[in-house]
Amino acid sequence: MTDRPAADQLDPNIAALLAQLWRAAAAGGRPWSLARLAKQSGLRMSTLLRGLNLLAELGLVQADIQADGRGRAWLSEEGLACCREWFAGADPS
Repeated sequence: MTDRPAADQLDPNIAALLAQLWRAAAAGGRPWSLARLAKQSGLRMSTLLRGLNLLAELGLVQADIQADGRGRAWLSEEGLACCREWFAGADPS
């Protein structure tokens, strides 16, 4: 990505989702389930899925979403770089 917006310019839902994915990466990098991401970010599942789809299109997130609604997501290398910049110095926990 070029011309990244500042963290405070991100949509609050996207920022909440990215913050939790960053937290997951800092806690060992294992993908988090969609249910856990929804609970931790405070987002409804439909909002979470829209956010994940957008972030996946931008190349910031990778997700494995099944037809029954279960799945998991994690930051891509580009997503990790962005979050490192956006959340630098922030405690991921």
